[in-house]
Amino acid sequence: MIFKNTILASAALLCLSAMTAEAHVGLKTPCGRYQPAAGCPAPPSGQAIDYDINSPIGTHDSKTFPICKHTVPYATRTKYAAGQTINTDYSVGAPHGGGHCQWALSYDDGKTWVVIKTMIRSCLATATGGAPYNVPVQIPANAPSGKATFMWLWNNAIGNRELYSNCADIEITGGPASGSLTGPEPLFANYGTDSLLIPEFPLASQPDKSEAFAARKTVTITVGKGGAAPPKTTTTVKHTTTKAAPKPTTTVKHTTTKPKPTTTAKHTSTKKANATKTAAAAPTKSSKPKPTHKHHHREHHRRH
Repeated sequence: MIFKNTILASAALLCLSAMTAEAHVGLKTPCGRYQPAAGCPAPPSGQAIDYDINSPIGTHDSKTFPICKHTVPYATRTKYAAGQTINTDYSVGAPHGGGHCQWALSYDDGKTWVVIKTMIRSCLATATGGAPYNVPVQIPANAPSGKATFMWLWNNAIGNRELYSNCADIEITGGPASGSLTGPEPLFANYGTDSLLIPEFPLASQPDKSEAFAARKTVTITVGKGGAAPPKTTTTVKHTTTKAAPKPTTTVKHTTTKPKPTTTAKHTSTKKANATKTAAAAPTKSSKPKPTHKHHHREHHRRH
């Protein structure tokens, strides 16, 4: 009886795992990290198969998993030639009305990314649960050779405001030993409270924030010889917001020069001096005394 119950419990667990894996959407080809699909490599040491690979990595409210969902790469990599088109395949459970998808490459284990393909609204729009869904994605012809990470991102149109992400570990061959790759920087929307919020857009007339994808920064990744060296990145902002030039400092405009204390004293002493001079000068003005009439009569008498 105990043995029978154990078998039933195991069967229920496997069924639940299968249903969970088909709950949303996950990258199947090339194999997303720890993908349970047949033909995918075994997880690296210390890691386990992800039976919930189709689940989102976060919502606009919180981040559940890091970008790629799993950060430890496969030991085995799938090889693709520069310029080759990958017929990407997905395990589809609930396509949520489609949405926006981005595919990107990284040569430094996910520190910097260059988007090589973008689909607005139409990604997964025709997908149905349980049926195959494919999107052709071309590796740039000038992509440098070496180990790279291939990332898929999806913002769903209907349902919770989520972000989905899986990464495949690949090796690019036939490209230049060193070179650069230029393209848009990925937009990580609906991924934490500090990210861009893309509301639901089930109808064509509803806003879908497509302008934010058009405004992504352009990034150039330069890869050294060997392909695995950390790249140098140069970021050019296409839609730079120019801040107004700062106004002249108010300190200069509103500086007031206090009058020197000696100025008032000087003016006061000058006025006093002038007043003194004026007062002294007044008595100096003299006029000849008029002759008295007595004197005049004496002189007249003496002559006669």
